[in-house]
Amino acid sequence: MICYLGLGANLGEREKNLRLAIERIKKIHGVEVLRVSSFYETAAWGVTNQPNFINAAVKISSEIEPLKLLDELQKIEIALGRVRKEHWGARTIDIDILLIDGVKINSERLTVPHKFLYERDFVLVPLSEILPTLKFELHGDEVKKITGSPKDFKLKMVACVDKNFGLGYKNNLLFKIPADMKNFRALTLNNTVIYGRKTLATFPNSKPLASRRNIIFSKNLAVLDGAEIVQDIENLWQILKIEEKNFVIGGAEIFAELLPYTEEIFLTVVDAEKPADKFFPKVEDFKLTDTKNLGGTEYGLCQLRRFGR
Repeated sequence: MICYLGLGANLGEREKNLRLAIERIKKIHGVEVLRVSSFYETAAWGVTNQPNFINAAVKISSEIEPLKLLDELQKIEIALGRVRKEHWGARTIDIDILLIDGVKINSERLTVPHKFLYERDFVLVPLSEILPTLKFELHGDEVKKITGSPKDFKLKMVACVDKNFGLGYKNNLLFKIPADMKNFRALTLNNTVIYGRKTLATFPNSKPLASRRNIIFSKNLAVLDGAEIVQDIENLWQILKIEEKNFVIGGAEIFAELLPYTEEIFLTVVDAEKPADKFFPKVEDFKLTDTKNLGGTEYGLCQLRRFGR
């Protein structure tokens, strides 16, 4: 089922708390994060004599039933330091189930759609980013977009796949097409490339790419000339720069981890089927915006963008 969550924080490192909550939601068994919104700052609602909140919305796919999902979300709240002292009071993190496609619930523990959904601009504005079909009316509350969301970095992905979205087999790429490699260079040159240690091993002499800012995910590498090493996604958000073009280039696990935060995808699709054990993740909420012939009839470049705001 497709669910929409609302997140809020007004204590501690508010932006970081939201980012950490999203990462923990990704780790719930049976849950996949599909899309995140920008972050918005608003005055407190209900109990107003408290710090401003930062709010966001997240779209997920869930294989677990709603009350079990609620239990898992409340575990995340506790793990991130939420203490329930006062209704609508200050908190390090708050995670609400806002909507579930095709589902209505009215029980003691859970009401879906959320009973205050259409009364709160701080919920409606971020939710409308990830649910463009949402119909609503705002109430005039100030909802100010701020930096701090992973969406701010406008991540782009570049990959070459077969018709089944296969990426690689036995730690090797499926294809090394000169025209595709030329296009890859044109896209990424003088920009930031983000990838994992196994992708590094596919480069000549296992060296970072020249004339690019290289950021590598690795829990084993400590230092590598020509690259910056990150151990987790929160570390990545701390060193990325909004003003740069940031390209995610592999491998499969890195693509899957960063797809919810990605705004644009460049896929070279080869009209072939090859044995593969690594695949590009399923793409949701993107639309095809352009195609380009790279010089061969058996392959071409597809450019996709997130739809909606």
